[in-house]
Amino acid sequence: MNALLLSAVLAATPITLDQVRQESRNNLQGLLSELDRVRASEQTKLSRSVLFPQLSVQAQANRTITSTYSGIGTVVVQDANGNPVLGPNGQIQYQQKITDFPGYAANTFTLGATLNQLLFDLGKFKTLEQSGHLEAAARGTVAEQILTSEFEAIRRFYSLWTAQKQLLVLQATANRSKEFSDRAEALFEAGRGTKGDALAAQVNLGTDRINAEKQLAVVSQARIDLASWLGRSEREELDAVDPQFATSPPPAGVTLDQGLDMARQNRPLLVQFGAQVRAAKAFETAQAAGWAPRLSYQIQYLRSGPEAGTVFTDFSKQNQFSGGFFLNWDLFNGFQTDALTKQAKAQVSQAKLNLSQSERDVEGQVKVALDSLGVQLSALEEAQRNRDAATQNLDYAQERFKAGASSTLDVRDAQIKLQQAYQTLIQTRADVEVARAALDKAMGTLGRGDAP
Repeated sequence: MNALLLSAVLAATPITLDQVRQESRNNLQGLLSELDRVRASEQTKLSRSVLFPQLSVQAQANRTITSTYSGIGTVVVQDANGNPVLGPNGQIQYQQKITDFPGYAANTFTLGATLNQLLFDLGKFKTLEQSGHLEAAARGTVAEQILTSEFEAIRRFYSLWTAQKQLLVLQATANRSKEFSDRAEALFEAGRGTKGDALAAQVNLGTDRINAEKQLAVVSQARIDLASWLGRSEREELDAVDPQFATSPPPAGVTLDQGLDMARQNRPLLVQFGAQVRAAKAFETAQAAGWAPRLSYQIQYLRSGPEAGTVFTDFSKQNQFSGGFFLNWDLFNGFQTDALTKQAKAQVSQAKLNLSQSERDVEGQVKVALDSLGVQLSALEEAQRNRDAATQNLDYAQERFKAGASSTLDVRDAQIKLQQAYQTLIQTRADVEVARAALDKAMGTLGRGDAP
């Protein structure tokens, strides 16, 4: 057992609480949330792009080849001999008739540029506003995920720390059982003890060694859980370094009202849902903008001709400029705008309901976390007293056994009570820190300097 524990300790990679908190902010869930924020940011740029001038350049080169064809044309009126017919005033007479035209080939070259600028479109303006609020909501989601990831990493760190410390407790219990077993065997051989006490001590020793062996599996699972959350290889043997505990853990430092105020100011979840409400309102206006006119203007420059050199190199001619304002106003579209607006209003109501529920949830989280921290602090004080009493009880039981005034059962009972007292103390100490982190998370101050 000692060799196994020593090899495990030597192979382990020490990791501190600060390292865990820092690495947790870049775990898988945090990275996925950040990618969502990036997409929201780019969507804002897309919404803004339609408000900038839109400039495009066009160039074209065509060649048209036509065979002989028939069509209506203006021809000279001729007599039976093929001579032109003159009118009363002596002018040649013309008429429209179907005639054959010779085939031909012609080139057409075109070069131009078009500038479009949107002047007013309420729907586009509100879509940009909506994208900005959705981007703010995405930032709130990222911040909330960082809080969640950091808290979960802290919890897993203390799970590993607790498992490691309880393994040491079980190992210490096995060592004491070994000493007591040797003492019971020596007393039996000296004729001062019974064979039953010696055998019972050996059984207790075996049981304690089995418990320590099983605890190794608990430590291994805790290591895997922490490594997985931090994005490390699950084969890595992490060793939780002892945090800097205060001798007497301080109280919460805030009242319920203060905690609720801090949560309203700092909790990213509320920022997220608040931004979603504002985004929904902007979307409602964007849908109602179907009733509003849209105004834009266009400037166009065009060059065309039958020769490439003239169009593409000689800018002294073939120039044509045009420009104008365009007003579009959908006076009736089959009640489409009305239906879209009502749908958007329902989204606003839904967003407000989600925000209200989130506010109630956060208030409940703050109250539960504050109450839990108070309970854990009281339990820690009691656990420390139990540990001291259990230590004294074991010393007393061992002295009585040496004097022949008690049996191995009394000593074993005292050993188990001390083991349980230490395990409870370790678990409660970890629970205090996890409860404090849960309070900081609920108030949105986890990882910040203003955390109580």
